Amino acid sequence: MSKVPPDILAEIKAAAKEEWPDDRDMQEHYVESETEGYLAIAETDFGVAIAVKDEILEWADDYSSLWEERASFVADEVAAYAELQEQPEGVPAEILADLKRKAAAEHDWYSSQRDEVQGGIAHFLYVRDTRAKIGPIRDLLVRMEGIIGDECYNDNIQNYGSWGVWEGEGRSFRYPVTVLRNGESEKRRSRFDDLQAEELVTGHYKFGANELSIYRALVKVIDMLEAEYGLKLPR
Repeated sequence: MSKVPPDILAEIKAAAKEEWPDDRDMQEHYVESETEGYLAIAETDFGVAIAVKDEILEWADDYSSLWEERASFVADEVAAYAELQEQPEGVPAEILADLKRKAAAEHDWYSSQRDEVQGGIAHFLYVRDTRAKIGPIRDLLVRMEGIIGDECYNDNIQNYGSWGVWEGEGRSFRYPVTVLRNGESEKRRSRFDDLQAEELVTGHYKFGANELSIYRALVKVIDMLEAEYGLKLPR
């Protein structure tokens, strides 16, 4: 069992008196929490993070002057470093290495790197799974959406022909599909073959402030037909 060095304990007690000069109970609570924080760091099993122990402790000193907060920081950094050494199932080694390289270039702390890498892994798995699911049925989805989109009609549209001749009210039209591509919204009425599966499934109809996720809805319809009605489609 580690012990708090006398000089560290003296500093903690002095800080407690300065922080709570007229409150004995709070002084005792402060000393207790700070000594527990110091001991937690002293007894930390760094495991695979032993190679970067000094770095983590230096960051902890910069992070806070309180031992309790430093202890929490150290624990998170040690865990984050260990997680960064893991090889997630289904993620190619070169993809993971690239994610780690980019995260290390953008962040110092291992906890921030871990969060960045985990976000990248989640995106990679989503794209992989979406392409695997949508790829075999994308032509069907596009055709089904086209049928639905062509069934729009507005009887308030005033139709005028050449020379301004009025030709009657109402008109059918192809409702535009809005897709998200490279973080930007695009409206389309035709040609979807240049979209990746993960972009295609973002296709939706915008009705003012409302949206109808038409492609995701069609995927759910196909899933329902396969599960409940025995529909057989190539996968």
